[in-house]
Amino acid sequence: MTLAAACLLPTLVAAFVPLSCKRQTLYYQLNTLSQPSHLSMIKDNDNNDWTSDFDDFSIDDADDSFEISKIFADRVTPADLSACQSRQFSLGQDLVLSDYVGNMGFDEVTDWEYYYPSEDDPTDRQVVQPNPFDSSKPKRTRTSSGSVVRLFRGEFIGQLGGALSAQALDRRILVKEFTGTLALQLAKSELESVGKLQSDLLASSNDEDAKKGDWLRAASSRSVMARQDNTNIAQLIKQLGQTPFLGILGEVNLAELDGNLEPNEFYRALGVPPPKQGAVWVVYEYAGLTTLGGYAQPAEVRRASLTPKKGFFGNAVKPPPVPAWSARANYLVKGIMKQAIIGVATLHESGIVHRSIGRNSIILSSKAMDKREAVSLYATLTSQLVVKLADFGFAGWYKDSTANEEFCSRARTFDLYFRKGDNTIATTNFAIAEDMHALGFVFLGLLLSSLAQVPTAQYPLPATDEDTLQRLLGEIFGKDVKGEFRDYVEAEEIWSGVVELLDENDGAGWTVLETLVLAREKAAKNKYTSQMFTIRGLLSNPFFNN
Repeated sequence: MTLAAACLLPTLVAAFVPLSCKRQTLYYQLNTLSQPSHLSMIKDNDNNDWTSDFDDFSIDDADDSFEISKIFADRVTPADLSACQSRQFSLGQDLVLSDYVGNMGFDEVTDWEYYYPSEDDPTDRQVVQPNPFDSSKPKRTRTSSGSVVRLFRGEFIGQLGGALSAQALDRRILVKEFTGTLALQLAKSELESVGKLQSDLLASSNDEDAKKGDWLRAASSRSVMARQDNTNIAQLIKQLGQTPFLGILGEVNLAELDGNLEPNEFYRALGVPPPKQGAVWVVYEYAGLTTLGGYAQPAEVRRASLTPKKGFFGNAVKPPPVPAWSARANYLVKGIMKQAIIGVATLHESGIVHRSIGRNSIILSSKAMDKREAVSLYATLTSQLVVKLADFGFAGWYKDSTANEEFCSRARTFDLYFRKGDNTIATTNFAIAEDMHALGFVFLGLLLSSLAQVPTAQYPLPATDEDTLQRLLGEIFGKDVKGEFRDYVEAEEIWSGVVELLDENDGAGWTVLETLVLAREKAAKNKYTSQMFTIRGLLSNPFFNN
């Protein structure tokens, strides 16, 4: 009997046995100069009845409020109503860069699975664990891409800056520089995905000019219609303020800089080399640079890292005590987690899957000018919190998921056999389930880290990263969320509060986590359903409402 492995990478050969592997989810991870933990790169419907059965987190094809025929219609937008893919800003005339804030890359996560294929039935596989050739090899490996994107802060100036200031709107912007073949592909995906989200936003608004395509015409002729385009940009920034995704305003016209950019001057101003030939600069709304990656730490650890303030006589004053645990738990559950679910639901309802959800792709921002207030140790007011999904470089239409062989390979490990070009309820549900699965482990790590009641800042916290949690739940506890994994969490005294929180209302919190982390298994189990899954149904869970 030949031993094989599920794979998307080039086939490897060990003696006479063919090996291969399957590639799991792609994540963004940010590397930064000055803020290594803070720079990583982000319609509430109350009619969904709560149920613990994942099958009912779905939308019936007979539901008038959500037509399946609309979901599977051609998703190519005839025009980007927000004009983010057409608008070109002039550096020095429309905007200036203030500082270089870091660079960005991503980790490629590979899960290895070995199995005996059946000669009679290719769908029948006998999985073998651990690695039969070298049991010391990890089941999951990571490969870093290195830096592929640079980030700059800047602001709008001139007539555009004045128009924004006149309406008390934020002139600050974030600029991402994409260089190289891979980075340009990421930029293309970001522009297309966010352009679709913004088009849907404007299509549901009262702005008739945007719906008629007037914004697109003004942006395409910005050199002669700058005044009108500036008005449209101000309106877009205003609407983006409350959206659950990081908005895109346009691109910088780097062609204008050819032969006019002095490399030494650029380096003296920003401390980094100038853009390379063929680079693309994408301009985003400014929502700050803080993500869940910086928030996911015990309160005492974060308090110990605060810079001491000085008293009247120059003496160091200790930071105030941390807010009550219940207040921080409420902020996390009813603020951060709830808004993150709304964000993912918004993507899916526009026909888009993110495909790289992680702690660093969820931005925590604030309605105030100081966007860092949202991640302050002392932030407990959900009314000031704005959660935004970011990093859409691997996003795309879920109707096109099977065009990616890696997606089909991952599906096969759940006994879902899709062919290239398939566009069914089953392919859609599995694509949506992958986002839910990734978000579930983000939530699980967030709860176990930020709400851990450690006695001191030096207390050794058990690992709460996604890789460790995946290994624990999948390999050690047999995916038993409410049983064996709960017992493991309960055994740690520092997590007693988390267990009590998740146990409330007959374990409503555990049900939320189980629904998310096991979404792919449920999608496979219900592969013949005529209903489409939706994450929005989770918002009716008592965990988010009581």
